[in-house]
Amino acid sequence: MLRLLCALVVLALPFSASAAPPAVSDWPFDVLKLKNGVTHKGLLLEETSSKVRFQIVGRAPGRPTVSFPLSFSKGDVAKLDKLSDADRETLKAKLKEIDPSPEAELRRLEKLDLKFVDWLGKKDAGLRYDSDYFSLLSDAPEEVVRRAAYRLENVYAAYANYLPPRFAGGAPTVIHVHQTLAGYQKATPGGVLLQNPAFYDPSSNRVVCGTDIQRLGDDLTAFRLDAKQQLDDIATKEAKIIVLYGKSPELPRFLQPEKDRRASIEAVARRNEAVFERITRQLFQTLYHEAFHSYVSNFVYPSNGKGRADSPGELPRWLNEGMAQVFETAIFEAGELRIGHADRFRLDKAQEALAKKEFPLLKDVLTAGRDVFVIAHRGNRPEADRAYVATWALASYLMFDRRLLSAGSLDEFVKSVNAGGDTLAAFEKLTGQSTAAFEKDFHSWLRKLLPSGSLLETGGK
Repeated sequence: MLRLLCALVVLALPFSASAAPPAVSDWPFDVLKLKNGVTHKGLLLEETSSKVRFQIVGRAPGRPTVSFPLSFSKGDVAKLDKLSDADRETLKAKLKEIDPSPEAELRRLEKLDLKFVDWLGKKDAGLRYDSDYFSLLSDAPEEVVRRAAYRLENVYAAYANYLPPRFAGGAPTVIHVHQTLAGYQKATPGGVLLQNPAFYDPSSNRVVCGTDIQRLGDDLTAFRLDAKQQLDDIATKEAKIIVLYGKSPELPRFLQPEKDRRASIEAVARRNEAVFERITRQLFQTLYHEAFHSYVSNFVYPSNGKGRADSPGELPRWLNEGMAQVFETAIFEAGELRIGHADRFRLDKAQEALAKKEFPLLKDVLTAGRDVFVIAHRGNRPEADRAYVATWALASYLMFDRRLLSAGSLDEFVKSVNAGGDTLAAFEKLTGQSTAAFEKDFHSWLRKLLPSGSLLETGGK
């Protein structure tokens, strides 16, 4: 008998260089140069007196094409080199050939360069994908590894857009994805005691993630085979019924039970595929979150202890965790990466806390120590959840409404904080407001956000 797959909840986490991968030279591009030092290649979509909409395109041999649209304030643009009309039409035609349908995405995934590697002592038991910023290793099914590699390429490009890399010599992070939680726990010292199914280890520059994708994938494969057999049986019975009653007015009545069976099987199939998609999406969210920490640590704000005497120091933990959550909830739609929507769960939590006057004070968020963001015991969970929600909201406000994370001003803030300066004074300099005035505007903005998960409204306070 067909059955629904059980949804897993093991992946819930509380939680100058170009921004895009190097492009090959056979496509013409518009070139957008920002005041923060980032240069984007792609297609100009719209230019008004206040904003520029730009489709960023990154292409490199053996890598997936990275393409996603972003809007920029006109004040953030240093220069815009535009294509000729003929070249722009050529580029549009080439981009049109990149079919955004799921079937076309699968074809692109098949072109990724994966290599067999040894995995936990077993020869050729894993797959590896190498990129500029990361190397992905996993014993998960090939389809999962390809999707993870493709989406990581896109999200790393998004990291680089919002926080451009400062250090070209940063080491790519090794990302290990275990297809079973048991394998993850066995391979990780003290793994059976871990609350989170993923972590970033700065000392070894690796992200380790555990899933239960193998069991779910096996169940889904078994279901698909069972469903195919039953659908084939239905088709055979329908053919026989048509032969027997083809000219009879009773034909629809005899066919109806088989139609009902088919509809039931297809409904279960859709729900099972949705479960699998939800679990794999949780896997990607976990990777986006932890990979952001590794990207920042290696390419933007490495600690001085890593031999980077010219680094202003580490990104403050509250902002590191807040931005990681913003990227964690990135959405893929029609082959494009969407960043900047208001995550429904976090938004509801934040607005509820504001209404109950339980939202953390700004000064407490800015000065929170590392321990606030480490969940070692269940008893710490409520406090940690409030801290995570507050940092998500604050990072979203700084990124999408205030747009205050440009390279120079943020570098100065990070340097001041790491040098032991007054954190609140440094933040006031970054924002150009007293903490009291900023907090008032921040809370007003947060209350007005739509709880539907739509794009952040950034037009007013």
